[in-house]
Amino acid sequence: MILRTLRLGDEVRLHEYRNKKEVSKFQSWTRFSQREARNLVTYTLNHPYEGEPKQKTQLAVTLKDGTMIGDLHLETVSKTCLTIGYTLDSVYWGMGYGREAVRGLLAYIKETFPHNKVIAYIYKENDRSRRLLLDLGFVKFDESFFYHDEGYVLYLRGGNKK
Repeated sequence: MILRTLRLGDEVRLHEYRNKKEVSKFQSWTRFSQREARNLVTYTLNHPYEGEPKQKTQLAVTLKDGTMIGDLHLETVSKTCLTIGYTLDSVYWGMGYGREAVRGLLAYIKETFPHNKVIAYIYKENDRSRRLLLDLGFVKFDESFFYHDEGYVLYLRGGNKK
């Protein structure tokens, strides 16, 4: 599996799998248009990510043969905290690709950036994502009744966990 920055042409696959009903069920969108896909690729290309506060980026998740099967979101909250998100084409669910992609993203973060804390929010009904995060060492720290979501945190380098 390869994680890379989005590039021109990825908007076709982004639109294809992000627009599936089963994929969008646990995301912040219900429909993902071709225009939104194109805008996401354009934004990523025009805003290089350096890990500074308020910066964000999107990475493609591909198989070794180049097939794009999903994407990862990375956003800097503060000098010590990042938030992540992940979307995988439903054709590839249950095969371990999501876990491998998030594990790779966490390794990249740890090797490249000084941030210690990684946060991920998931919808309460998303049992697969909950298992994935718990298996990777995340701990639940927040719950929202308004958004029906849960927050999970992972500390990469020990330190203050408050």
